[in-house]
Amino acid sequence: MKSILKDKTRLKFQDPEAGLSNSIGGVRWILPDEGLQSHNSVPSKSSQIPRQKVLNISRSLQECVKFITQWKQQVEHVCKPGTNADKGQNIGANAEPRSLEQCRNLILEWAQELRKVDILFSESPWRQETDACWEQKENKVDSAKHTEQKIMEWAKELLAVSKCCGVMREELAQFLRLLELKKNKNKVASLLPFLEFITWSLLKEDSKGVVPQLWLLSKQRTWKIETPKYIPNSVWSWICSASADITLDLMTNHPWLMLSEDRKKVQEALNEAEVSFSTQRFDSWPCVLGCEGLSSGRHYWEVDIANKGYWRIGLTTASSKRHGRFPMNPSEGFWTIWRSTRQFYACTIPETEIPMPLVPRKLGVYLDYEEGQVSFYNVDTRSHIFTFATSFREKLYPLFAPLDGRTLITLSSPDFKPEISE
Repeated sequence: MKSILKDKTRLKFQDPEAGLSNSIGGVRWILPDEGLQSHNSVPSKSSQIPRQKVLNISRSLQECVKFITQWKQQVEHVCKPGTNADKGQNIGANAEPRSLEQCRNLILEWAQELRKVDILFSESPWRQETDACWEQKENKVDSAKHTEQKIMEWAKELLAVSKCCGVMREELAQFLRLLELKKNKNKVASLLPFLEFITWSLLKEDSKGVVPQLWLLSKQRTWKIETPKYIPNSVWSWICSASADITLDLMTNHPWLMLSEDRKKVQEALNEAEVSFSTQRFDSWPCVLGCEGLSSGRHYWEVDIANKGYWRIGLTTASSKRHGRFPMNPSEGFWTIWRSTRQFYACTIPETEIPMPLVPRKLGVYLDYEEGQVSFYNVDTRSHIFTFATSFREKLYPLFAPLDGRTLITLSSPDFKPEISE
């Protein structure tokens, strides 16, 4: 352990939940001074939005609504001949023939993939649960109103995603043509995952809300890791609805690791602690496990990683090794990602290198036990990092390993509020 534990200086860390300084062992969690607060009657800068900016946002939102409405007509035109879409304006009405053909090919490709995925996951436990729940709500849903609401939701999300990707209003209006140009291909193509999600939802007439689940199970198993992939709102909502309250197990932590009193924080200690013997305690790798074993269902938790340190986070089985040094990969019962000095890896065989720009400050971990999925996300950018696809046969435990003296790991619940189906 000496090679890992070189820095024994006293470190100060921020605790976003505590208002006072707390001393736990030899390390302190300290909240910095907040400064004076302005009186409530003083208008904040964020509330003083210029009228022109409000108008620009309104116009941009209207253009997004128009874009999605026209895309809906084009989907119906391509996949549902004979509908009213054949008589109305579609997104390619003023486009060049080559652009129209590309649009058609995109829609047909996505439709074909949806059919395969729909069949593949038709017997999944969540699918049967969703169908049963839908039977109780079916008479309460106004299909036309539901579609109108979804178009407005997608338009707002498209506006946000376009801004994030740097796609301007005029570029969105010329989406198909720009997709062909190498100059703007990467920027405009960044919208394709979200547009594909909308297409799937339109093809499924997704009142039941099954597309987020299908998307989560299928896409993240096949996505390449060269660039971050945006997670649509309803998919992120489905992930966060599996929120789990994880606490750290005092009978598993390595003697050089120190836990906070609420067992939500872990970091390297200044001195090796005297700990009771446990067959589940790590004696060489600086790791600690969550208390509760997970043997069914979906579970999601988030991890704040302070001070840009080095760490390993993921899951392991109940029967995996705890003593000695050994490779921490799926064949040994470990599904983790690892951040080292200048590298970021998924611990596969061989290791899968992940681009350094994808290193998160706040990491989301998602487990679907029945579907054999362990996924990792950058919570701040709400993007996918890596997914392990396998099958599980025993209990799994969340694993956390701060690998240097500055790394502070804090467990938390998601801030995102899941959508509630009416």
